[in-house]
Amino acid sequence: MSTDDQFRNDREIPSYPQAGPTGQGASPQGGYQQGGYQQGGYQQGGYQQGGYQQGQPVHGNAAPLNPEYERQLVCAAHWSPIASVLLGGLTFFGPVIVLLVGGGRSRAVREHAIDALNFQITVWIATVAVVLISLPLMIVLVGFVTIWLAGLLPLAALVVHGLAAIKVSAGEPYSYPFTWRIIT
Repeated sequence: MSTDDQFRNDREIPSYPQAGPTGQGASPQGGYQQGGYQQGGYQQGGYQQGGYQQGQPVHGNAAPLNPEYERQLVCAAHWSPIASVLLGGLTFFGPVIVLLVGGGRSRAVREHAIDALNFQITVWIATVAVVLISLPLMIVLVGFVTIWLAGLLPLAALVVHGLAAIKVSAGEPYSYPFTWRIIT
């Protein structure tokens, strides 16, 4: 086991190589032979990672997701809060929808959607706390400075969601900073 394998995050999404015109990249069993999956434990339908096999459903009776669709849902869990801003600002609805669509059929989708949801809940709580602390401080004029944080926190959160989506779409692990893990 290499050092890279030892430090992988259990929410890492593999990059699936596309089969070429002669079928390069895919083995007869359906697993990929490129990109380190040959020795990394890639099995048909997913890869062994951090206590669960990606590609397998959360519940035993649900059919597993197609690996490419699973990857798209994982990326959607991170992009959806940004899109939700355009739909009215309720940024936690996007991860909830992704969780409802694919969370029961894929552990990876469930983990990423819950992470994005926990991060959004943390940002909402922090924003409300900043407002509640800043309002009384306006009496001594300090609150007029700190109230700006209430607007900057959600903007910073959207940037962090964008970084998470970019990292995950590239197959790299990502963990949200300063997140209160409310939903497990």
